[in-house]
Amino acid sequence: MKLEKGLPKKLAIAICCHFNESRLLYLDQISNDFANLGSEVLVIIVTNTKNSDELKKLESVIAGKGYEFRFFIPDTLGHPLLLTWAHFPVFKDLLEDKSFTHFMYLEDDTLITRQNMSYWVESRELLRPYGLIPSFLRVEKKINDDRWFSSDCPHPFYIYALPRVQVKENLAFINLPELYQGMYLMDRELMFEHLNGPTYNPNSGVWGIQEKAAQGVTFANVPQGFSTRNLVPYKLDTVHVDERCLIHHVPNNYAQPGPNGKIVITAPVNQLLSKFPTKEFLEPKKLRKWLRHYLQKRFTRS
Repeated sequence: MKLEKGLPKKLAIAICCHFNESRLLYLDQISNDFANLGSEVLVIIVTNTKNSDELKKLESVIAGKGYEFRFFIPDTLGHPLLLTWAHFPVFKDLLEDKSFTHFMYLEDDTLITRQNMSYWVESRELLRPYGLIPSFLRVEKKINDDRWFSSDCPHPFYIYALPRVQVKENLAFINLPELYQGMYLMDRELMFEHLNGPTYNPNSGVWGIQEKAAQGVTFANVPQGFSTRNLVPYKLDTVHVDERCLIHHVPNNYAQPGPNGKIVITAPVNQLLSKFPTKEFLEPKKLRKWLRHYLQKRFTRS
């Protein structure tokens, strides 16, 4: 095993996969990069199918790509929506093996690159003194448009209205509200906290039951003044989101819905942050909320 600088020594990847043959092309695409995400990688496909033919089809798109893989099929699921939670016992068992350094939960259509991984490992140490965690930002492409678009953050944000931390001369992190990333990445310390705290319970958090499985410790032990623990990096000179944190939701079905797809509001990522008050910030209700929060902090300090 060759150790790769800036990457996990040993990475476990759990992928939630409701079997659907039409979606295998996404799993095929995202799994091509798995071997490059750590010095050693184990992939666990958490699936709802026990059908041997369907398992062979799953195996055909992940086999022979330079990493070990296995299937995990929960015995008693209760409800199809709970498949997203079925990876918890997998990670709990693997945490007993001290050779595993990092754990990543992933949906079967989200592409994680080597650059994404090295960004997280570096930023984890930059944010550790603040009790904060680096986040990713899901993005999509539109036809005939080279820009990245976000549906999780569908409008620009006024940066001075949100909590921020500067970690380098030209690099800061910003606390976007309730940022959903459809996955999580943790080191051993964070995974131990996750599996032994309130976030292990499906009743924890504020999202829907499926989405909660990907929240990790987003809402746990949040430092004072922040709305969540996960922050996104941006360059101070351009006020642009650092592209190292962008993860591609490969179906692009929010930015470019099909004929019967749901229309979803998206925003260009390069326009997501603003030095000037945005239209959304100036809405009376949001502006009053921000002023109350600002005055409370001001008088508390004095």
